[in-house]
Amino acid sequence: MSGTVVVLVNGEVLANGRGSRIADQRTNARELTEGLLPLLRSNQNVVIMHGNKPQVGFVLFRSELASHVLHTIPLDVCGADTQGATGYMLSQAIMNSLSTEHIGRRVMCVITQTLVDNSLPPDGIQVRAIGPWFDRDKADQYRQTRGWTMIEEPGRGYRRAVPSYPAKEILEIEGIQSLVDEGVIVIAGGGGGIPVVLNENSEFDGIEAVIETEQLACLMAQQLHADVFVSVIESDNKFILSGLSTENRSRLSVEELDDILSRETFRSKSVQGILAAASKFLHAGGKQVVITTLRKLTDTLHKQSGLWIGPLEPFVSLFQDFEKPGGTE
Repeated sequence: MSGTVVVLVNGEVLANGRGSRIADQRTNARELTEGLLPLLRSNQNVVIMHGNKPQVGFVLFRSELASHVLHTIPLDVCGADTQGATGYMLSQAIMNSLSTEHIGRRVMCVITQTLVDNSLPPDGIQVRAIGPWFDRDKADQYRQTRGWTMIEEPGRGYRRAVPSYPAKEILEIEGIQSLVDEGVIVIAGGGGGIPVVLNENSEFDGIEAVIETEQLACLMAQQLHADVFVSVIESDNKFILSGLSTENRSRLSVEELDDILSRETFRSKSVQGILAAASKFLHAGGKQVVITTLRKLTDTLHKQSGLWIGPLEPFVSLFQDFEKPGGTE
C-alpha cells in the first residue's frame, strides 16, 4: 500500500432529501460505493467515516413516539445504534461492489468510542440542538422530569440541547491501525464516535453529548498518518453561499484557506467545520484535502472536479490497481 486516505461521508449523503427510509439509505450507500470505486481499486489504504445527524434524529424521534410504552434511548446508545446500522449498510454495499469488480480487499466496520474533554468551563462549552421539536408545554415538562436543557428555534418549537465536547482520544485506534496496515477497508468513527469519559473508578462511561464528526475525522487522519482527507457532502449549495464550489474543478492553497477562515463569517456551521478540519489536517502534516458532492465523487477522484486544497498538483495518484485475486501487488 502506498498511503492512507480518510473519507468522511456527510450523514445527509446517506439520508438525504430524496428519501431517508432504510431502502433509500441502502440505495445511497450503493451510489456512494460506486463513486468510491476508483479509490477502492487503488493501492491506497482506505478508512471511511460517516456522519449520523439525521440518523440519530430518527432514532430519537422513534424513541419519543414510543416513550409512553418503552424506555427512552440514551444519546450514547443512539450513537452506537447508528454506527452499527449505517456501518452495516456501507460495509455490505462495499463488499458487494468489491465482489462484482473482482477486487481482493476485505471490509471491516469498527464500533468506535471517543474519549472527550468534558472539563471545560460552562462558558467554553458549545451546545447542539438534537432530536424532535416540542411545544412549550412539553419542553417545560422535559426540563422538569428529565432534566433536559431546551432551546427555542423560532417558528419551529423547542429542542433538546446537549454539549458538544472536543475529542481527546479514539479508544479503538490501535485496532483500526492494525486493520489498515493489513489493507482492510475500515469503516470507523461514525458520527464522531460514541462520546465517553472516565468516571471516578477510572472506567469508561457513555455520556449525553455529541462530537463534531469533522473534528474526529481530522484526529483519525492525523493518528493514521493519512496523506489525503476526502469529504463527501450531499450538496454544493452551502459552499456556493460561502463563495466556494465543490463541483467545479477548483483549488485553494493552505494560505488561501487560512485567509478565508480568518475573515469569513460562515452562514453554515458544516462548511466552517469542514474547512477548519481541512486546515488543521494540512497544518499537521497532511498533504491534500478534497471536498466534493456524492454526484461528482467519481469525477473528482479522476481529478475532473471537486475543491482541492493543498499543493498545485494532487499529491497522490489513486489509480494504481490494487492486487486482484491471484495477482501480485
